[in-house]
Amino acid sequence: MTIYQGNGAYCYANSASMLLSTIGENISPTLIEVLTGFALGASLSQNNMIFFDNGASSPDQGINRAFEILGFHVIEKVCGEKEQIPLEELRKDLSKSPVMLGPFDMGYLTYMPNHQYLGGCDHYVLALNMNEKEVLLHDPAGYPFVWLPFEQLELAWKAEQITCSQGSYRCWVSPKRISNPSLDDIYDKAIQLFRSSYDDQHKFALQGNHLTGRNAIRFKAEQIRNERFVDGEIGHFIHFAFPLGARRALDFSLFFSGRHEELKKLKEQQARLFGTCQTLAMSKKWAEVAETLELLADVEGKIESTILTL
Repeated sequence: MTIYQGNGAYCYANSASMLLSTIGENISPTLIEVLTGFALGASLSQNNMIFFDNGASSPDQGINRAFEILGFHVIEKVCGEKEQIPLEELRKDLSKSPVMLGPFDMGYLTYMPNHQYLGGCDHYVLALNMNEKEVLLHDPAGYPFVWLPFEQLELAWKAEQITCSQGSYRCWVSPKRISNPSLDDIYDKAIQLFRSSYDDQHKFALQGNHLTGRNAIRFKAEQIRNERFVDGEIGHFIHFAFPLGARRALDFSLFFSGRHEELKKLKEQQARLFGTCQTLAMSKKWAEVAETLELLADVEGKIESTILTL
């Protein structure tokens, strides 16, 4: 397998990696992404848009799990939805070290040229400093050292349209290493998390009569075969779901390399199928996209059953 290095929607993994680097810890975003356990399975949103992730969890929970598996204690702060933006607390924290912020609503990130088209999309950044009017950010979407006015910070950080995260103004501060797990320890804890992630997805499906995993993918394949798309779904596929799915699957394949050959191969196969979906979708070959998603559903089923038997 040839590894992939390049752009990708890894905002929380990149931001978490930058946060850990502030205490001299060089942890790859690739590893952090895998250790969140969030990018396993598939789920449908309320309007039947498909996401290739757990569905029963959130990036916030995944970040905390990754920190824990890697041996770090990081303070997580969050406000109630009706509370005011904690600017003075943020200022106090930033006087000590950078702070990871998120989720943000990307529609309010005015330093992004296309922010007006990104409302409702979640995002994570690293805050570096602030003055009387603005906060200085490293945004892993390709914008180092950008300034965001407090008015926009409040709207973005309140994240009212981001339903996967409870509360507002969430942040992570003061990372500290509390243990030094071996690679074997990290792998074993990750496998426990992966099994738990699929178990949670099953419970989520049963409690709310939701389609998840391969069933969700097959449902979406049938919709695409008949060219029934929800609002914004084609853009969701080609700008986010398919390319991100491919990169995540490749990173899982790398994680399993040398430890579980079958899962390594299944995850690489999954990555290739996501790449094929992207190629076909850009050519509007929807019948072929549907056929490829059917193959993807079969592979997802094999990955799930294999992980649950570990």
